[in-house]
Amino acid sequence: MPPKNSVCPRLGWIPCRAAVSLPGAGTAATSLPAGQPTGLHSPGTPLPHTARSGSVCWQGPAATPSTMVRNVDDFDFCLPSHAQGVLEGLQRLRTNPKLADVTLVAGGQEFPCHRGILALCSHYFHAMFSGDFAESIAARVELKEVDPGALEMLLDFAYTGKVTINQGNVEGLMRTSSQLHFPTIQKACSRYLRQQMDATNCLGICEFGESHGCPEVSSKAWSFLQENFEAVSLQEEFLQLSKERLATYLSNDQLQVQEEQSLAEAVLRWVRHDPGPRAQFLPELLELAHLVSLPDQYLQNLLATEPLVRDSDASKALVARSRAMGQSDASAQKNPLMPPQKLEEVLVVVGGHVLEEGEDRDRGLEMPSTPRNFAFYNPKSRQWMALPDFPDYNKWGFSLVALNNDVYVTGGSRGSQNDTWSTTQAWCFCPRDGAWKRIASMLKARTNHTSAILNGEIYVIGGTTVDAVEVERYDPYNKSWCAISPALKYVSNFAAASCLGKLYLVGSCAVKYNALTLQCYNPVQDLWSVITSPFIPKYLSAPRCATLRGLIYLIGDNTKKVYVYNPEANIWQKVQLLHTLHENGGMVPLGDQLFVTGGHWKGMDGDYRVEMEVYDCAKDLWTREGSLPCLWLFHSSSSIFLDTSKWTEAFQGAHG
Repeated sequence: MPPKNSVCPRLGWIPCRAAVSLPGAGTAATSLPAGQPTGLHSPGTPLPHTARSGSVCWQGPAATPSTMVRNVDDFDFCLPSHAQGVLEGLQRLRTNPKLADVTLVAGGQEFPCHRGILALCSHYFHAMFSGDFAESIAARVELKEVDPGALEMLLDFAYTGKVTINQGNVEGLMRTSSQLHFPTIQKACSRYLRQQMDATNCLGICEFGESHGCPEVSSKAWSFLQENFEAVSLQEEFLQLSKERLATYLSNDQLQVQEEQSLAEAVLRWVRHDPGPRAQFLPELLELAHLVSLPDQYLQNLLATEPLVRDSDASKALVARSRAMGQSDASAQKNPLMPPQKLEEVLVVVGGHVLEEGEDRDRGLEMPSTPRNFAFYNPKSRQWMALPDFPDYNKWGFSLVALNNDVYVTGGSRGSQNDTWSTTQAWCFCPRDGAWKRIASMLKARTNHTSAILNGEIYVIGGTTVDAVEVERYDPYNKSWCAISPALKYVSNFAAASCLGKLYLVGSCAVKYNALTLQCYNPVQDLWSVITSPFIPKYLSAPRCATLRGLIYLIGDNTKKVYVYNPEANIWQKVQLLHTLHENGGMVPLGDQLFVTGGHWKGMDGDYRVEMEVYDCAKDLWTREGSLPCLWLFHSSSSIFLDTSKWTEAFQGAHG
């Protein structure tokens, strides 16, 4: 045992069990009342030690740090939970106004908080507290015209990093985060609105985005309107539009409609909803409905049976004039009422390697050549027309989708089947510009992947080298890719389609008779789930799927069977068989029909065919629709609305 007044060799001070000051007695220690220090200590010096008796004996350090430890390595200590713990602690301190340095007041409610936290999360508060404003030092700051409920949610987010956005609060949160410049919440609300968009709300979301400075929201709503005008025009929101707003929408030359008279019918519905004040606008709005391009019989019926037209001299004159101009080709060409372009829905195909004369299936993809590789098929004229070639010839394993009427090609390999290398490349063809351009590369190289459109974004699924179904999506507004959660179950033989606001992935591992698995992705929650559904097909080789009228159709290249899945009822059914097999092709919705493309080897001599079939879901009937214009061993397809008058060159399989 060391003596009572000895120096502690590790801490450099003297522990005293009972140092008592007596009159006339000199002691080495100073007597102190229990628990009372001698005074303020200097930073860096040891804190005094309280003995059991309550006295403290103090002596300077007896050992230098170099003698305390012999290890010369530094020890970096990090507490991972520290930052989160501090935030949680500050959140608790908000309940005590004495420990907050500012109180926000909104709608008569008070919110104690801390300037530093607010300044970090909000550009508005950063400017307020760091500038020469009275509020920078004020104990109370009143916020006028600010929703207290939304403000409370923003403050909770500032301290916790968490917020729940739903249909009931998204508008208030977006509005208040815009007022107070909380950029993170603005982006989160923007994404929520874009993911919730449908025909019933896209017009309101468009106006909301414009009024609150969210161009990505209004841009997405505009794109949705262009692609779904007929469905949108049937909704209550459409009937509530102002005349000016309706005229703006009708003036958009990119509106995509299945029926030529859809614009005129939409105008008539809008006027009928409130004919008193709206009838006066009928001639002006009908003039935007491209009457000259409508069938003569339809215009004749308007004059004979539509009360709104018959009761308006200006409308009758407009319709009669449009009939006369439409009946004369020469007059129609000079007619100022003709639409700037006439969009028609067509099937677009990008081809890969072409089977050359004399080439057999064993040679596969080895022969290099550069034939024409981009074409569209017009179902009305039943003709194939040429489009500018996809610049990356002889590719295979790529995927094609159409978004906002542009064509996107992602990934694929430029080598042979025996010597392959995937690419991260992504390309876009804009029909209005008539040219291909590179866009941002994907995060992962992919071959034999699939892609789908969901909520105005491109999702690419699978096709990487790891044993996981990796997924990323492309935002055309921000022109960037981001990774999302991978699918729960690994599949290597799969297809995907979006339906009713979710993404569905169906497939299996590439083992014969391996049962298919159906997985569903919720974009709002970034979560996958595995769906157990009755009568799911047992196995399909190289499955392909497409969505039509809220149902997902599924085929494979090893069977003529066609399956259809109803997500709302969660059940699979069979429909009419295909006429033939289709390999390495696609299935595309076009109007109210499905187009299936793809080749097959026919007969013992190995003839290769590239036939097309069309499915009429109303009749449950498949019909043959000619063939692809080239013997493509690999191709990918989609549908877009195209100004067919701009592209008049017949497709030839080789460069002329």
